[in-house]
Amino acid sequence: MSSSVIIFLCYRLTNIMQFITGYFFMKCMDCMMKKRKGRLPFLLGLVLYTIVSTLVIFPKDMTNISFSLLLFALTNFMLYRGKWLIKLSMILIFLPIAASANLLYIDIGGHIFMHFFTEKDEVANAILSSTFFIILPVFWIIFYHFFSPSLKKIQNIFTDKAWIIVDIISLASFSALFSCIYLAPEYKTYFIWPCILACLITNMGSIRLAAYLADGLHADLERKNLQLQKNYYEELEHSQNQIRKFRHDMNNHLSVVGNLLNDGNLSEAKEYFSSISGYMQTTNRKFCQNSVVNAVINAKYQIMTNTSIDTFINIDIDKMLFIDDISLCTIFANTLDNAIEACCKIDDIAKRKLELRCRYTENGYFSFELMNSKINEIHEKKGRFLSDKEDQDSHGIGISSIKEIVNKYAGTLNISYDKEWFKVVILIG
Repeated sequence: MSSSVIIFLCYRLTNIMQFITGYFFMKCMDCMMKKRKGRLPFLLGLVLYTIVSTLVIFPKDMTNISFSLLLFALTNFMLYRGKWLIKLSMILIFLPIAASANLLYIDIGGHIFMHFFTEKDEVANAILSSTFFIILPVFWIIFYHFFSPSLKKIQNIFTDKAWIIVDIISLASFSALFSCIYLAPEYKTYFIWPCILACLITNMGSIRLAAYLADGLHADLERKNLQLQKNYYEELEHSQNQIRKFRHDMNNHLSVVGNLLNDGNLSEAKEYFSSISGYMQTTNRKFCQNSVVNAVINAKYQIMTNTSIDTFINIDIDKMLFIDDISLCTIFANTLDNAIEACCKIDDIAKRKLELRCRYTENGYFSFELMNSKINEIHEKKGRFLSDKEDQDSHGIGISSIKEIVNKYAGTLNISYDKEWFKVVILIG
């Protein structure tokens, strides 16, 4: 086999491994961001991320690393939907990992080649380059295998504040990477290898740290959900005990009502019947099949009943699978809390009204609509709703949590209001 054929085969093998590297690099991005639908975004992402993840990075050469940064940013913001903060975070976290891996394999491989061969050994250069390039696809395959569960967990749970914490940690590696490349010694580039390796390990560690933070946030939400379910079942047991006691005393109650009617005391009979009929009404209703949502609504419904809020609820989400229980709990609990708070500020009980409609359609759309009466003024500042609570830190937290969930599922949130009504509409699908 001629040397030209060997060189050709080596370079084609390298091209295949480049696309494998780019594919698994893109799979990591897909764990964190929602790609735009269609075949074109997939193909563009594969090509552009292949360039980003395999671009040759040399010490003292700021051109390639700067080009990689710009191309990475362009790809994230052009091909993916969602919040700019997450897209920026992906650059700060993954560019140091990709660039560090590229620089180490290129520079270490170059030193080994120059130690045993010369620049004129084209066949040896092609074979050694292809052999060393195997490191990159293997690295990203292993990386995706071990880190994809952590990445998906982060994407589902993280708040803006948590992203900012991780970004600050990753920014140190990001700055160190550029400094090392710019300040690398001319012929003794191996002096920067420990620093470049530290950048790689630090950002990989930041992903694990982010996963631990996500576990903590998830556990906190789970505790809140379990408390809601606990309250629901305690109230259900209390209601069942009331019904059992009422049935036990049924004959006595009927005798009292009968005697009052026989004596002609119609008004007293009606009053007595009204008082005992309340015990027949269980405080726990079956609003839907989802136990978490049902527990939330029952807990809020009891408050609405106690505060004399005229309530209408219609929910049909039994067949829905794609929105997790924690997200549903956050949507229902926060919106209902805000609505109940607004209604309770109305002195005229007859004007306290709340309407909740929620359904999951056959074509895969989740719709949520909540309207409540109000008298308080609504204040907005930089897109954030301000309440009149004494605790200034609690301003708009509920709405912010809902916005994060809607963004996570690429949905829309519409809030409208006038002097008498406040309306929240959520569409996800």
